[in-house]
Amino acid sequence: MINVVRVVLLLSVFGSLAFSQSVVLEAYGDSLTAGFLADTSLINPPPLEKLSKTLEELAFAFIQKDRSAMKKFESHENAWPHFLSESLKREGIDVAEVVNLAVSGSKSAEIITQVKQRGKSNATNWAFFFVGHNDLCHVMGDEATVAGQFRNHLNESLAEWEKNHEGSTAYLIPAGPIYKLYPVLDNYEWFQSEQKTFKCQDAWTKYFPYCVHFYQRYKRGDLEAYLKPRTHAVNEVVTELVKEWDKKSAGRNHYRYIADPWPMPLEPKLFAMDCYHQAEPGQRIFADNVLSAILR
Repeated sequence: MINVVRVVLLLSVFGSLAFSQSVVLEAYGDSLTAGFLADTSLINPPPLEKLSKTLEELAFAFIQKDRSAMKKFESHENAWPHFLSESLKREGIDVAEVVNLAVSGSKSAEIITQVKQRGKSNATNWAFFFVGHNDLCHVMGDEATVAGQFRNHLNESLAEWEKNHEGSTAYLIPAGPIYKLYPVLDNYEWFQSEQKTFKCQDAWTKYFPYCVHFYQRYKRGDLEAYLKPRTHAVNEVVTELVKEWDKKSAGRNHYRYIADPWPMPLEPKLFAMDCYHQAEPGQRIFADNVLSAILR
């Protein structure tokens, strides 16, 4: 039975929709939302034979820049939107469907493609936008340059979403503090056998080289000074766009900010085998934190 206080709180947040109407969850973003490698574990890596095959297939996908090959390693059932839907159902919310359109490797410029893929929806949707990590990794320039491009792209995506939805809510999630994972996982033994011992720095520089220059900066001691202000600038854009679009929509739809859902403190058990993405435990905590922020 649902706690009465909880019911009142849910009704205050979601109104009559909470118990009278189904909702559809939409998720837009990058690999963290797509559940890339979320079904793997840093603290329980696969046997060497399976690991070698996985690395070979991933290397081919990276070299070819083949998104379809990358999708093989996405696990929606271990990604935070799925766990959020399960938690909402336990709270008495009728979640009719989870539409996870996130694509591994996406930057903010590619979110509009995901939104267009969704198209017009007459359902009551709760849409979650979580992007920015690949902008921080691959977009060169100072924080103003990165934030300016990010604003243009995300604003365009929200405009597309707004015209295709009504009576729905868009939740915008800030980019995570990526710079905090390096001191936690540096020198962590990622894989060990009689023949091989790999540490997370081997993953960052050889086997899963997503943002090699981040690790290089970490070793020089200037990663946080470089990345923290860029992350802050991008996330300031997110807060600004929430206010702008909530006012512009004028009740047609609602826009909300989800603050600080990142699992903290970071520890190895939260990570996938690449020492970078979130494994199932981290994804679950992320989903719990999103739910808590919605109810706050």
